[in-house]
Amino acid sequence: MQTKVDTLIITVGTRQVGWRCQDGAIRSFGADGNISYPHHVDELYQELDITRGSYQENCKTFPWSARDIGQRYYEYCVEWLGNDFSQVELLLDQKIIETGVQGGLKHIILWGTDQPETVSWFYRRLDTLWLAKLMEGKIKQLYPDLRVDTHLPLIDANDSNAIRQELELLVLPEVSDYVSSRSENEFILWIQNKGCTPAIASSVEICAAALGRQCQVFNACPIEPEEFFPTLPNGIRSASPSHSFKLISMGEYFWSLERLRVVSAWERGDFTEAEIWLKSHQTRYSSIYKLARILALYTHWETDKFTTQIGNWLNSNDVANSVSLEQIQLWKERLKNLKEKELYQAWESCLLIELPLIRTNYTAAFVQFAQTLERLLYIQFIEQKWIHKDFITIPSTHLHLGNDYEPGFAGLILGWCNSRKFNTSHKWYKLLDRIRKKRNDLVHKSQPATLSDIRKIWTDESLFPIKHSNDPMVIRDLMFDVLNEVSMMAPELLVRSLYQWGLNKLNSYVHG
Repeated sequence: MQTKVDTLIITVGTRQVGWRCQDGAIRSFGADGNISYPHHVDELYQELDITRGSYQENCKTFPWSARDIGQRYYEYCVEWLGNDFSQVELLLDQKIIETGVQGGLKHIILWGTDQPETVSWFYRRLDTLWLAKLMEGKIKQLYPDLRVDTHLPLIDANDSNAIRQELELLVLPEVSDYVSSRSENEFILWIQNKGCTPAIASSVEICAAALGRQCQVFNACPIEPEEFFPTLPNGIRSASPSHSFKLISMGEYFWSLERLRVVSAWERGDFTEAEIWLKSHQTRYSSIYKLARILALYTHWETDKFTTQIGNWLNSNDVANSVSLEQIQLWKERLKNLKEKELYQAWESCLLIELPLIRTNYTAAFVQFAQTLERLLYIQFIEQKWIHKDFITIPSTHLHLGNDYEPGFAGLILGWCNSRKFNTSHKWYKLLDRIRKKRNDLVHKSQPATLSDIRKIWTDESLFPIKHSNDPMVIRDLMFDVLNEVSMMAPELLVRSLYQWGLNKLNSYVHG
């Protein structure tokens, strides 16, 4: 169970608070003889030696209830017991709070109801403002260092719009302050909304779900005892507290739909978007969430950060629990090659050619292709010492540079053709030169590249006859054929393997 938590919001209902009476029984402020519940409210008035009265409204009367008796017991704790709340029992929330404190809980917000006079006494008599104050006193007595705030908005407990506005005022600053602090630790929010009015419960859930994009949100749901009011040996029925709870990630409610969005973003290579959609599901899908963030570094050309973080990811428990040891070892070997060999680094950028093609962004794909081609040529220029072998002639204006001379794209193409004994009439020289010129048009003249434009580079003058197709993957194959011709492709590329593993993993999460 996820036990780390920063803030807990509890919406206070009448059933959440009990009182340990002199006869040893725990009596609930919400048990009033309804639905086979015992008459605990009557008995709680008797405990204070008070005759239960009623409210008069028009021609109707309504018996005193949670609002009145809650105030009487709060004042009893403060004035008669000297701020001693030890007899107050947290019937639904004791275990939740205890577990939260163990997980670093810093702040509890208690939401009680306090409805305006425009609302009938029939409803106002059940307001929980004083029960919330009893809970606050009990919690502070148990955990003096814990910050506890009681929120008592003067609104109709069925006014969803007013509830939403109150939630924004209450919750958003809590999260915003944490986010603006740029802390590396993620803010974790728990909510407990069982037992309160339906409008508040649903509004809190909706708000919590929306916050899932900013932080981790869990619903801490108390597991009620099999018997709410067991009978003691003396024949008295006593309230039985909850001893356990379920912790449910709010993101799980939306996983079936959002998984499709994650898959779509992943296929397109928009790993930042995938990370956003995965954020509220990160507890359950931790390895894929972290991989999305790391692959985003790759697409942003932050190679050093990528290699460091992917190394940490490969050594994490998340990966060890979801990937075979053999696969992890293969990835580690490929990462070693990526760190040590420039050829591998160049070839690893190939996924950046494929991803724009998936989005039919031919301009971005072609620029990336031309850049990868030039880099592969440059690596050979250095490693094979083309100047020393006279594959490249230093221009007279640059003779003073000697072996420090570095040719441009045109010079690299000519040097490669010389190494292959291809003259300027050879089809490979013409193809590479057309690629260079098209790249220059894109960069210098801001001209776009269409699928037709790219295809013409190969087909004009029947240079490389190819089958006509509008499938972007045909263009991808043409580009990769060129890269392979220039420099034999490095085997078993890391990034493409990670990309495909992630996609397969997401597609295996069909049932969440």
